[in-house]
Amino acid sequence: MADNDAMQQRMKEIEANSELRLLRSENNDVPLADNNRHIQQYLVYTDFQFDNKMQKTNSIFVYTPWMNLDSQGRTRTDFQNQLLFEYNGWEKKVHITVLETLGSASQLAFFDYQNHGLAQLSLRALIRLAQRMDVTTIDAALSSFDGEDDFKRIKNLFTKVGFTVADENKDLGIAKFIYQFD
Repeated sequence: MADNDAMQQRMKEIEANSELRLLRSENNDVPLADNNRHIQQYLVYTDFQFDNKMQKTNSIFVYTPWMNLDSQGRTRTDFQNQLLFEYNGWEKKVHITVLETLGSASQLAFFDYQNHGLAQLSLRALIRLAQRMDVTTIDAALSSFDGEDDFKRIKNLFTKVGFTVADENKDLGIAKFIYQFD
């Protein structure tokens, strides 16, 4: 199957790249039959490195070969989802800096406009990574631009993975989300 070949090739590329770290992989090549199911063939990886830098900006990426191959079975994009975050080791905090990276018209937005679970995968991976970094708090802010049309959906995404809503204004489409580690 072309999807499986592309998945294996992409996995080899990620594993060979010393600047990337594979966080999670699922290689169930059962086709996605409808838009209500989550993708079951994906890689979640990051460019975050455990080093002495106490403050830096990194990303978590999700790659899936589903609907990402050209007619010859080659990958069109390196990833379909990017969660950009700032790590502050001094304060033991992570801040999600951009909630929607490339716009709703793009299939590369952090918020999974196709509802296949990519944003949820990246948020869960960030939570696990933050635990390993001894982070105490992850926060995110929803701007009026990002929350204008999708306020309820975005709020649902964050609360589903364990964030609490610290502040919200539905009329303006803004909110602040906090994930607190015990």
